[in-house]
Formats: sequence, C-alpha cells, structure tokens
Amino acid sequence: MKKWCLAGIAAASLALPAAAQERLQADTIFTYMKKVNDWQFSNLERKGWTWQKWDWTNGALYAGAYAYAEIANDPANFERLLRISEDNGWNTGPRRLFADDYCVGQLYSQLYRVYGEEPMIRRWRSLADSICKLPHDEPLDWKNGIHLREWAWCDALFMGPPALAYLSTATNDPSYLETAVKRWWKTSDFLYNKSERLYYRDARYFDKKESNGASVFWSRGNGWVMGGLVRMLANLPANHPSRPAFEKQFKDMATRLAGLQYADGTWHAALLDMDSYPSRETSGTGFFLYAMAWGVNNGLLPKKDFRRVLVKGWNALRQSVHADGKLGFVQKIADSPGKTTFDDTEVYGVGAFLLAGTELLKMALAEQKFPVTVEIYNPAGAAAPLSELDYGAVAAKWKPLRKGPFKIINAVTGREVAYQLITEGGKQPVKILVGAPLAPGGRAILTFAEGVSAPVAPKTYGRYIAERLDDYAWENDRVAFRMYGRALESQPKHNAYGVDFWNKRTEKMIVNSWYKRTNYHKDEGEGLDGYSVGLTLGAGGIAPYTKDSIWYSRNYTGHRMLDSGALRTTFELQYEPWNVNGKQVNVVKRVSIDAHSQLSRMEITYTAPLTAAVGIVKRTAPGTEYFGEQDGVMGYWEPASAKDGTTGIGVVMVTPVKEMAMEKGHLLSIVPTAEGNKVVYYTGGAWDKAGLITHSGEWFRYLRQEAQKLRKPVQVRIY
Repeated sequence: MKKWCLAGIAAASLALPAAAQERLQADTIFTYMKKVNDWQFSNLERKGWTWQKWDWTNGALYAGAYAYAEIANDPANFERLLRISEDNGWNTGPRRLFADDYCVGQLYSQLYRVYGEEPMIRRWRSLADSICKLPHDEPLDWKNGIHLREWAWCDALFMGPPALAYLSTATNDPSYLETAVKRWWKTSDFLYNKSERLYYRDARYFDKKESNGASVFWSRGNGWVMGGLVRMLANLPANHPSRPAFEKQFKDMATRLAGLQYADGTWHAALLDMDSYPSRETSGTGFFLYAMAWGVNNGLLPKKDFRRVLVKGWNALRQSVHADGKLGFVQKIADSPGKTTFDDTEVYGVGAFLLAGTELLKMALAEQKFPVTVEIYNPAGAAAPLSELDYGAVAAKWKPLRKGPFKIINAVTGREVAYQLITEGGKQPVKILVGAPLAPGGRAILTFAEGVSAPVAPKTYGRYIAERLDDYAWENDRVAFRMYGRALESQPKHNAYGVDFWNKRTEKMIVNSWYKRTNYHKDEGEGLDGYSVGLTLGAGGIAPYTKDSIWYSRNYTGHRMLDSGALRTTFELQYEPWNVNGKQVNVVKRVSIDAHSQLSRMEITYTAPLTAAVGIVKRTAPGTEYFGEQDGVMGYWEPASAKDGTTGIGVVMVTPVKEMAMEKGHLLSIVPTAEGNKVVYYTGGAWDKAGLITHSGEWFRYLRQEAQKLRKPVQVRIY
C-alpha cells in the first residue's frame, strides 16, 4: 500500500514530535479525550441534536462517554448521561425489535448498575424480556425488513448483544446474556467469512467487489463487530461455555486487522481496497484500537505484536482532532465504504475515540512502571470523598512505605492527593485514608513516591471539653456534634443523655471558638446549637431496649482519642455499668467522623448480647418521618423554625434492623447486637440554612445514598 500524506491539515491538528511516536503518555491521552468529549457535548448543546437521543448513533457515543466518565471521575459527566436518559424517559426507540433502537439500553444498564434505581431499566428490561421470548428462527437474507426483527447486519453486533449482556450483568439475570450469545452466533454463522476473518456488512455484499476485485469488507462495519466482541467478553463469565469461541473470533479478527493497518496508522473505509479510499476513517479506526488495546490489557493479545499498531493508530487519531476538539475523518452514516474529509464528524466516531482512549490510557499507565499502583473504583450511586487502603497490603507491594515520609499521586493528572494514616489507637498504621474524591461510578489511579507530603487543611476535629462539664465535641467541615459526661449530671436542669447536633454553616472548625462564646445558641454567621436533646436519645443515640422500655445509661466517665487528623477523627467513650431490666450492662462507644460527611460512625460494644434501640427524638409539632427498613434508613425532617431554619436528623444502620417504630417519643430502629455484642450505625444531620441539603426529599435521598455506599463500598486493587 502507498503512504498517504495529510496535506493541508497540519495547521489545524496537533503536531506530533518524532520522539512521541513510540510513547503512550497517560496525561496526553486524557487531555485529548477530554478535549474531544467536551467539544462533542458542547456542540450538541449549542447546535442541537441531529439524531434522537435514543438513536443508535448516540448509543455509540454514550458507550464512549460512559467509559470516559469513569476515568475522568467528574460527577458532571455522569450527571449529563443521567439527564439524557431522563430526557428519553429511560426508554428505547419506537421500533421495538430493531437493534439500532435499543443500543441505548447499554447506557441504561450501566447507569442502573451504579445507581440501582429500578425505573432506569424498567422499560428496557420489559422489552428485553419480550426479545428473549421470541424464537429468532427467521433466515437472515436481506429482505422482508428482516433487520427490524433480527441481527441481519454486522453493525447490529455492537447495538444488540452488548445491550442484552450489560442488562444481564446489571440484573444478575443470565437469560439476557444467553439470548445475546445464541443470536450472536446465528449472525456470525451467516455473515462471518472465516477464511478472511472479517464480516460482510449484510447478505447483499456476499458477491460485491471493490474496484481492485477484492470482496467488500467495510471498515466501520467490522469496527462495530470488534467493539461488540469486547463488550460481550466484558460481560461473559470466565467459565461460560461460549467464552472460548468468542475469544477465538476476537483473536482471529484482531490479528487479521492488525495486518491490514494502513501506512498512515488508520484503517480506511474499505479494508481490502484502502487505496480506493485514500482518506483515513476514524470511526472504524477507533473501534479497532479500542478492541486491540482491550485485548492487550486483558491478556488476550500479545503486547509485543500489537503495541506498535496501537501507537501508530493513536497518533493518527490525535492528528485527526481539530484544535478545538472536533474529531474529523468520520464517515457519515452509511452501509458501505465511503469518502471522508477532515471536516466530517459524527457522534459515533467520538464514542469510538473515547473507548479507544480509555483502553490506551490504561495501557499507558501500566507502562509507566510506577513503584506501586492503586486503583480505586466507586460502584455506588453517590460520591465517595474518601477511600481506605490497607496499610499492610500497600507496604507489601512498596517497601519504602514503612521507611519514611511518602506522597500519594494521581497517576493520570500528576496531582498530589491528601491522605491520613489511621492507627485506631495503636502504635502502627493499619489504614491509609485517601482524600481522592470519587464520583458515582468514578475511578482513580494512584501511585506512591518517597518524600514529604503537602500539608492538609484540617477537615475534622474533636476533643474532651474540660471547661464545659465533661462535654465531648467533634466536627468536620459540614457538621458538629457532642455527647455528655458525668459532670453534667450535677445540673439536672441541663442534663442530657443522647447525641447533640450542632447546626453548622461553615467549613471552618468551630468547636474551640464556639466554646469561647458567651452564647452559641445564637447564629452569628457560622450557625448555632439549636437542637434540644434532654433526657432522650437525641440525634441518633442508642440504649438497650426491652418490653417497650428504653434503658438509658448515665453519661460517660472515660474517654480516649484513637485518631486525630485532617480527614478522620475517632475516639472512644467509656461508661459505668447500669441496670437493664435486672441485669448489669456496660458499653463502650467508638465514634468516628470523616471529612465531607453529614454522618458520624457509631460502633457500640456491649458486655452481653441484647436488643438495642437507636433513636431520633420526635418533636410535638408535625415533621416528616421516613422509615426504610429494607435499607436500614431512618430519617426525620423536623418542624420548621421561622427563626433558625429546619434540621434533619438521620440514621443509617449497618447492623441489620429487627424493626422500626414510632414509640416513646422517638423514631426507633430496634436491633439485636451482632457478633462481638456490637451495633454499628451512622447518625447525623443536615440544616437547611447550610445550603447543602434544604428539604426533606434531599435529606432522605442522601441517607439512602449513604446506605447504598455501605452496601457497595469502594473497590481497591493494589498492583
């Protein structure tokens, strides 16, 4: 094949120094991905959508945009995809059995897997159920509108099978995957040329020839197949009986396509007659690079054979990006090879570009040979501001961790990440608390380096308040609390049992300054203590519970700080034994607060098994209650105060709840102790004047999201 030069576009594209030809640099890849993603969605918002938001064209865009959103780890990207899905009513297109019209089901399934809200897949799942029930026994010859019912063209293998496969993974229902597998091989048996290791677009092309006499094998059509293969493999269990067949087809096609790469690094529109189509074509190229890079990253393709193909291809894709981020050389909607220009773009080409960039970014990070790499992923539908790493597990991979000061670096951006060593009251660290915020579904790649880390502004604080009758107060950058010591019992009019919540509306630490004030019950711009506890459980206190009786302890008598740092504060309160229905009981309460949370973690250890009640005191005026026993969520939005705003209090149970009830002037979560005579839960509050959570719906949603995060904690991989 002859070498084709990109005449006339050098000024509009980004130049590539010779030294960059063999390098894959994570930050550069990410920069191009961001530029292309941002241009595409800005252009859609500015000029309007050419195609319906449920259309297959946009379905392919969303596949890439979702992959980018994971690695970009910016909530705005996921929020955009949620808005688009809501605009669609979480529905597919009107031609119910046409694969193009349910390609968008991939996005709904992926979002549902993170956010877990059933309406996200209700309509798509109903359609998928009907698809699975059909016999799919029609021949695939291109007539009688077969494409409206069967996967009779190769493009459909990206649109249909992955949509069912992602739904299967999201719902843990294998029937959708089995239908996808069965129908994949029906289409493959009809359209796949085993000797050429390529797919015909559809039956009309079996006997068609290019101008050089070669068979017509369309680049983007085979790109759809390669993308579909990756997305099927990503959802096929390792022990699935059809996996070997999928892997063989994937390897055969990848090897064949690698040998067809044009001298300019791309694949032109016709795979066996590229000279007749002298301009590059970036949508097919993007899908090929996505598939090959995924194959290398997942151990199916040998890196030594594919790396140069991938580097050449990526450099060519970069050259196809305009200075403003527009991706050029995308063949317009078609069913066969066609011409392209630098100004031709389409949304599905951007989807392919972002998919390719995501996998190449992973490869680039693997090649940078960091001393240790930590990948953290948030599978929950709520942001995770902090993540815990096992100190010993990291130290086992990186010996300098135990020898001296170190830094944590975001491997993609190069920015330093805040952290705190957690000892839990011991002499040696047991955890590393990392302040690398994760969006819902977001992912971050971290590495470690020797050296002194940058100082971290305090976001948590707590201490024993000797100057005020044995209070113990604690706070973070959102909320503040206190509990009461034995000295307060000397003042019966002011004594209180439960947890007190302080209405805060500043990120500053206020415990010390408020205790110096003459009256912190008045808001002077930072908030106030307006919550009334008294002889109740207050804002999430706990006490043994028997026969409809709450057995309150006296106030704490001892305290111990376990961790005091910028991102987490943890302490223990000890109590003297007291009578519980004729038996002596004792308790230790371990309290922990993390930066950026509305809640504190409570780990309560009793000296014997019992049933306890976690409670929120109920006011006499009407408020709004929420009981979510299945999720372990109990919430209360108090009656409004014209002067001081409205407070919300909530509890998220970790230990399984026996029942929830409205008794003894409280909202109660009644729970038997678990292993070790423990009860674990989170309690906290919100204040509408703080501006973060302003009404009951937002508060109860926040509590449900926190419960989801406990069910789906951040996943950590160290390598």
